[in-house]
Amino acid sequence: MFMNAMNLRPGQELREFDVFRDGEHKTASGRVTSNDRERLGTIKAILAAARPEEKERWRQLEHPVSHKLIQQGVPPFEVRPGDSFMRGGRRYIVQTVPYNVGDLGQWTIYYCDERSDV
Repeated sequence: MFMNAMNLRPGQELREFDVFRDGEHKTASGRVTSNDRERLGTIKAILAAARPEEKERWRQLEHPVSHKLIQQGVPPFEVRPGDSFMRGGRRYIVQTVPYNVGDLGQWTIYYCDERSDV
């Protein structure tokens, strides 16, 4: 009923992110390399910095996060930890299982770590 009734501040608009999954390939010696990326699709989400409490909580669980992406609804494909959201040369790696608030399917939160070195 109120699906489109959102009040956003400037800079919090829905942005498109391409979702990629690293592919695993083995060399002749059996070493696993991840060179290929498989494109899963595109989602629209709000990019926000993680609060200090969230950063500390996930750091203690050995999953450092710097940002969260908040998507309205659920994605049409499965997003797993290790998948990447890319937008404009910036890469956000999903650190945890996506959080579906209240299991209602209205909002999905992805806790991510921004990485520029990979």
